[in-house]
Amino acid sequence: MGEGKRCEDYEMSGWSVVRWTGALGLASIILQLLALIVFSAAGIPPAFDDAAKVLAYIQNAHFVFATAGILLFIGFSFLIAFNAGLRSIAVTVAADQEWLATTVFGLGVALSVMGLASLGMVLAATSIAASSHADPALARLLFEAGGVLGGAPTLVPIAVYLGAAGSLGATTRILPRWLALTGWIGSVIVLIAAFSAYGASDPSAFWSANGIVTIIALLPLFVWTVGASVAFVRQKDVVRVYK
Repeated sequence: MGEGKRCEDYEMSGWSVVRWTGALGLASIILQLLALIVFSAAGIPPAFDDAAKVLAYIQNAHFVFATAGILLFIGFSFLIAFNAGLRSIAVTVAADQEWLATTVFGLGVALSVMGLASLGMVLAATSIAASSHADPALARLLFEAGGVLGGAPTLVPIAVYLGAAGSLGATTRILPRWLALTGWIGSVIVLIAAFSAYGASDPSAFWSANGIVTIIALLPLFVWTVGASVAFVRQKDVVRVYK
């Protein structure tokens, strides 16, 4: 039976875990992409060596950062729920792979928590900048630290997550084979981008700890999550196993 053909089905009740997992995954990626679009409206921040200019930049983009922040908070929360569903589906089909399913879930939570912590710093800087007691140095510190944490450091758990998720899909066969390859190849690409941690803090540069490469490196995660989510949404009351 060719790839993409159903070889065995594990029944689940109604519009339950499988399709909800897919729906939450799609919702998470949509919200994250919307947030990135909103963030881009603020433009590239000024050089961090001038705290006063950074403060003015944050103040001018207060609404943009607050809106994008809310979207990301919801998106990261949905991502955690997606990974919980992914673990449940994998364990239902292959109980002997529970260790790998739990590893994927843990890594998914880790990268979401790092994203939430990064976002929390940025929103704290935004709130301080909008207050009557705005401190340029503190606002710059929080804003820059949040950008760095959400950059190269977060790419490390994303890289391992993609590799583990690809392996989970391959061993349990709950996802099409091409998604396993996507996960493995994406893992290597993201891990290479994580070495931008050796660069300086400069969001306007391509290769830096919080540079453009750290945003581009999110694409493999988005592609894999969307692919897995669509595969789950298309199913009804069963877990489909692929050959």
